[in-house]
Formats: sequence, C-alpha cells, structure tokens
Amino acid sequence: MSSEEFVVDSSPPVDGVILFDGIDVGTGYITGSTIRLRLERFYDHHSGIDHYNVGVGSSPDMADVVQLSSYQSNQIDISQKPSDIIDGHTYYVIVQVTWSFQILLYTCIKQTN
Repeated sequence: MSSEEFVVDSSPPVDGVILFDGIDVGTGYITGSTIRLRLERFYDHHSGIDHYNVGVGSSPDMADVVQLSSYQSNQIDISQKPSDIIDGHTYYVIVQVTWSFQILLYTCIKQTN
C-alpha cells in the first residue's frame, strides 16, 4: 500500500490581461521587430505565480511563429524575425501561466501585424 501527497486549492487562479505597449486592447498592432507585452492581473490568492510561458502563433492554440519561452517577469519583449511575420495577417500571443503548485492556466489574445 502506498500514498501520494497532493494539494487542495479551493480558490481558482484568476485570468489576467495582456497589454501591448501598456495599452489594454483586445487586438494589438505591431510595426517593428519586437512585441512589447505586460501581463497584468494574473494571480492566485494561495499559490502565487512561478513563471509565464509566452509565444506567438498563427492560431490560438499553437505557438508556431515564436516558440514558447519561459519568463519570470510580467514585462516581456519578444523579438521576432521579419520573415516570420506577414503584413496584414492575424497572429496570437499565447500565454501559459504556471502557478507555484505547477497548475497551468492558458490565455490567448489576437495580434495583428
């Protein structure tokens, strides 16, 4: 007979917002080679945030343009190669938040070039 330790957290994590250059909008526009983001209001009353995984995709569920990378800070600059971004196409910033107890929350927002 064996047993495994587990944690019960009765307060769900809160989904935050993604700001482009400090602007709280559903769709952001970029013109350069850097996407500047600030992640706000992601929190959990009991667990806290361990890190963010952030990438860019051509669809809401796949980071196929800029692969997911881990960030400890909520201020994020993503450098992109101009050849990866096509003018006029819609892209998605994908954010995965990992809480201190390794619980994952997924968020996505549109980005138009």
